[in-house]
Amino acid sequence: MLHKLNKKAVVIIVAIVALVAVVGSSFAWFVSRTSLLQNFSLSSFEVSADVYFLDGEEKVSADEYKDENGLYTLSLNKDDVNYLGNLRANVAHSGAKACVRVTMNHQWTLADGTVAQNAVAVPYVFANGWFDNRDADYSVYYAGEDISGEASFRTAEFITGFDEKSFDASAIVEGVTLKVLVQVDAVQVNRYPQVWGIEKFPWE
Repeated sequence: MLHKLNKKAVVIIVAIVALVAVVGSSFAWFVSRTSLLQNFSLSSFEVSADVYFLDGEEKVSADEYKDENGLYTLSLNKDDVNYLGNLRANVAHSGAKACVRVTMNHQWTLADGTVAQNAVAVPYVFANGWFDNRDADYSVYYAGEDISGEASFRTAEFITGFDEKSFDASAIVEGVTLKVLVQVDAVQVNRYPQVWGIEKFPWE
């Protein structure tokens, strides 16, 4: 009899724990969702990236080279439209003033399926006003007037070229594929320490 009661008690306890877990996770989701919506409604700005390839003088949208995870496939063959040296991008910003950065993470996949991130330095040329901090956090920060609060850009050039002389492809072997993430991130000027987890801007 005692054994049966213990089994019943265990079942009840498990049920209670499960209920608490469900309620707790639902509450956490609700709080996160509410916070997200509140932040979105309070943040009256939008940012986006226009990513393309410059094939000679022709601007070719990179959308057709974008996979379901938002990564752009880059070629290591200079004759291909999507050659990594042809990659270009602009950043658009509308609305209130904000701190802006672009995360660039390269994913190299070897012939045997091994994946390495940022295994080879990719020497893009960035427009004036951008601070390259990729060595620390894969990000390039906009350091122009927008952060100071004095002005607000609408469209800013981001990747304007590629330094072929600084690109060492000697470590690249046959069968390697390359993808890159180009993700724009913005935050209210007074909230970057909390959201980005940094006490000051990288160039300070």
